[in-house]
Amino acid sequence: MEKDSHNSEMQTLELQENNSKVKGALAFEEVLDSIGSRGKFQMRLNVVFVFFASCFNLMSVYMFYIAMQTPDHWCHVPGREHTNLSLEEWKNFTIPREGAAFSKCLMYNQSDVRDFSNRREPVKCQHSWEYDNTWFSLTATSQMNWVCDNQQTVNTILFYSQNIGVALGLLFGYVVQMTLAADRYGRRPQQLLCLSAHVVSRLLVMLAPHVLPLFILAESLVSGAAGPMEESLLAVGLELTDIKHRSVINRYASCSMALGMMLAGLVSWALPNWNYFMSFAAISCFTLFFFFRWFPQSPRWLACRGREQEALAVLRDIATTNGSTVPAFALQVIQTVGNSKADRTGFLSIFSSWNVFKNTVILIIARSVHLLTTYSPVIAVSQLSVNPFLGIVVQGAAQFPAYYIVNSCAARFGRRWCGVASALLAAATSAIIFCLLTANITGTAIMVVTMLMQFSTTGTISMANLQSAELHPTCLRQIAVSLEWGIGGIAMSALPYLAMMAVPTELQGAGALQSAHCGSSEPAWRGKANSLPPGRMRPQLTQ
Repeated sequence: MEKDSHNSEMQTLELQENNSKVKGALAFEEVLDSIGSRGKFQMRLNVVFVFFASCFNLMSVYMFYIAMQTPDHWCHVPGREHTNLSLEEWKNFTIPREGAAFSKCLMYNQSDVRDFSNRREPVKCQHSWEYDNTWFSLTATSQMNWVCDNQQTVNTILFYSQNIGVALGLLFGYVVQMTLAADRYGRRPQQLLCLSAHVVSRLLVMLAPHVLPLFILAESLVSGAAGPMEESLLAVGLELTDIKHRSVINRYASCSMALGMMLAGLVSWALPNWNYFMSFAAISCFTLFFFFRWFPQSPRWLACRGREQEALAVLRDIATTNGSTVPAFALQVIQTVGNSKADRTGFLSIFSSWNVFKNTVILIIARSVHLLTTYSPVIAVSQLSVNPFLGIVVQGAAQFPAYYIVNSCAARFGRRWCGVASALLAAATSAIIFCLLTANITGTAIMVVTMLMQFSTTGTISMANLQSAELHPTCLRQIAVSLEWGIGGIAMSALPYLAMMAVPTELQGAGALQSAHCGSSEPAWRGKANSLPPGRMRPQLTQ
């Protein structure tokens, strides 16, 4: 009886503590309404960073995968200049066939290439390779001849760059969030670090393809920075706008990611040399440094860290830009948020609460499935009988209606079931693609169904991004996000091998079903309670 009485008292105290934290969160929303939640400050933040920075971030990621495409190739056999044969005729005499196509790695063994007798033995390429320049004038693969016996190099690069990127992604999210003693850390320096990673990486990959370890390390910088950068941009954008407008901000960020994919295809199409379009990516990211003064430190994050004066200074800056003033109760609200911060803010905090742990696992599954289903068609795009650039543009275009429809439905019907419906659609689409590939149906049909897959998986990740910002406590949010993207990156390292298996859509479909099943148990946010949770506040959820 004494034990039950003690437990009852503890639950009552905990409930009172959580209620006070909810009141603090709602008061913070009142401060935001007073200083302006849709003013000039938010407008330039959302346009420059939530939209353009997100766009350039994803564009840079996709461009590397385009640069690693392997064009159609065959052995270079010297001597054609001494004949009047066309390229096709010359290949008929010098390159053996493998089925209906010419061999990519064999040539006829003969001392005199002008001897067209039938007594010839096929051997491996002796004089390098020639590449089809219909779509690409130069890729990293064709520049370095990573084909035939060296084709494993491409898979090695993608595998190790992803796994090293996982470690760096955790670094970008963890170290920046965890350094309590050093006032110079926070989300603003994190963005600076991620932008610098993009610029340095894109310059190094162009300068160091001959030095494989440096090439891998350079790409891993972007692999590690892309996820935390995207989440941090969206988190700050959502934190500084009012509750009703957050679905709109999420929609802007989502559409910018779709535009990033389309731009990657269009720019690469216009500049088919990988050195040129990678330079474009570096310059695009570099231009954001000129506007970086507009990216603020998160006042909620500062409040959770106990840096009250800095949080108040950010609020004053927002109020001045929006032509308003900071209310008198702002400092009291900041102190309330600071008092509600968690004592433990490391990775182990994820395991301190069953709800936090469960939500993190569900979001890990959603992100992993999204990465596999989104990037598999991109890596394998040159294997499809379509224009590779157009294929990527079309996949990006399919994301626009997905973001709009899913976010609109989420604002009206809730996040949980919209995410589940998107995952189920992705599973059904995977089954259709599997049937088409089994029947050897390629070309336009595959491209259309791939668009549908991009549509569905885009809806899944859009809900995951929004739920991540709403469900994770502020002081733990970026740590959890970095962990989620990190584990997703480990799953993504298998992509080049999956692409070699002709994109095993049955595995993608199974993953989508698992994501739908897990998502059905994820909490749904209730009404006004979808204000972002400070510290370790337990949000009011409905099942």
